[in-house]
Amino acid sequence: MNIYVVRHGETPWNTQLKLQGRSDIPLNERGIEQARLTGEGLKKAGICFDKVYSSPLQRAVKTAELISGFSPLKIIKEQRIIEFSFGKAEGSTPQQRQTNPDFAPIKNFFNNPPAYTPAEGAESFDEVFARTSSFWEEEIRSLSSSPRNKNILVVTHGGTLQTLLMHIDGRPLKDFWKVSFPNCSVNKVVLEDGKFSLEWTSRVFYTQNPSEQQVWTTTR
Repeated sequence: MNIYVVRHGETPWNTQLKLQGRSDIPLNERGIEQARLTGEGLKKAGICFDKVYSSPLQRAVKTAELISGFSPLKIIKEQRIIEFSFGKAEGSTPQQRQTNPDFAPIKNFFNNPPAYTPAEGAESFDEVFARTSSFWEEEIRSLSSSPRNKNILVVTHGGTLQTLLMHIDGRPLKDFWKVSFPNCSVNKVVLEDGKFSLEWTSRVFYTQNPSEQQVWTTTR
């Protein structure tokens, strides 16, 4: 079984480097185009989806819809792959996060993950790892019992995507940001003989220039 794990397309807050978290921000025009072209690229590669999961936030659901061609009603909204909650820091700009003492904990989230202690209303790494691990082991693994589930699409967010793939590649928390995921980049996980493996990461299908279709691989 092949599982294609995708970060949502670009949003207005992405372009402003604002911290999104659970804030329900829609795709911008470029994000819509990224998702549409990603869907076309996957179809050209012979990849069609049997089942589609998405974070319940609209930027992820719309990305899933445009990539898969599924109607929103057929997309499974999965709370376990929603983005980290960042509490009051959501909507903050990089400058605000540097100067406002209320946002001080966020600095460690990006610069020193093992030292990150979430502020009130925010999630810890352990909490997010627990729910994304449950998604893999209790939801996705169960699909392999049916031969009809050959290709699965999972659309999520940058932070949550890191935790999903760390369950597979075994990176330590200090290397949380070692792999980069552009908006609408695609990562392929294979479940074979009861074992998950990461086949490739961060493949971009929406660029018109083949030389720009970069692939970053993780270090196991």
